[in-house]
Amino acid sequence: MRKGNLELLKKINRDLVLETIRSQQPISRAKVAQRLNFSRSTVSSIVDELIAKKFVVETGLGSSTREGGRRAIELEFNPKSGFGIGVELMADGLFICITDLDGNMVWKDRSDLGNDFKTIYECILASLDKASISMDKVIAIGFCIPGLTNSKKGIIVDAPELGWKDVAFVDEMKKYLAKPVYANNDVNCAALGERWVGGAKDLENFIYISIGMGSGVGSAIVANGNLVHGKDFMAGEIAYLIQEEDVMRNQVNVAGQFGVFEKKVSGKSLADDESSVQALFRAYAQDDPQSVQTVSHFVTHLSIGIANMVSLLNPEKVILGGEMAGYLEPVLAEIRSTVDRMTPIRTTVETSQMGVEAGVLGVIAYAFDQEQNVI
Repeated sequence: MRKGNLELLKKINRDLVLETIRSQQPISRAKVAQRLNFSRSTVSSIVDELIAKKFVVETGLGSSTREGGRRAIELEFNPKSGFGIGVELMADGLFICITDLDGNMVWKDRSDLGNDFKTIYECILASLDKASISMDKVIAIGFCIPGLTNSKKGIIVDAPELGWKDVAFVDEMKKYLAKPVYANNDVNCAALGERWVGGAKDLENFIYISIGMGSGVGSAIVANGNLVHGKDFMAGEIAYLIQEEDVMRNQVNVAGQFGVFEKKVSGKSLADDESSVQALFRAYAQDDPQSVQTVSHFVTHLSIGIANMVSLLNPEKVILGGEMAGYLEPVLAEIRSTVDRMTPIRTTVETSQMGVEAGVLGVIAYAFDQEQNVI
């Protein structure tokens, strides 16, 4: 067998053993071997390696067998054996989060010192110091980007909020960080955060729709357990959804301009700013006719977009996130019933409960996943 194939097989076996311990803990070596149909010697060798790397710990003796045989040493996954760092880049600074391998947050902080490469590096070092975590325990670092990102090459294609275009971001950050570095679009990251520790935990098929308070609207698609990127990493650009009425009014999508659908369902479509949106929904709750009409149009347009995506992708769930998510609870029942009326394909529609942390947690999950696939 070629060396490359042998290394791949070892990695697959190691991942299987680790995942079995993680999901079935506490569990003995013998039971791991039994569940995976591996030889005991193979499992013991892998477990010894995992213990040496502190991914697995021995937790003592289990209960005796029915026949009164010797009790086996049980194993558990050690989430504190490594950590991930997530950094969300924003126009006015950074949001940094550190988690263990199970997604438990151990540190988070915001910085308004800037987002140039040197400042990012210094903020990461400062966060690790405050969290009392050494860099050698960091498995990977992920960056959440507010714009079109080629996650495969680590290139920020276009991030207007940052004023960056065609920036080889990952290569630049690797000049400062001697760790695996990954980057992905912020909406994709938020979806992965939902799948790791949020409302889409362990779901194989779901849609995440982000509705900004300004003009931003986007979505991320997880199909068969995988994030869908598209040929040009533009899958889920629902801002460009269009209907016949738009074409009849000569309202079409033009590169560099806000999308037709985006103009109907973003926070900007409802009011000029956040305080105005708050006032609108207060008036809606009081049955103000003009407010009810404005919000009803918003609900109809959003429901049409959701129904079309549901018909196309058959998701288990649709999660509504972004800055507008916190305002949608009063109209959520209406959105659900409207979507159900528009498509016979059933799904669940919910608002995100994760808030601003979804993106940084998701990019950590993405970085962990990418590292797990490295031989």
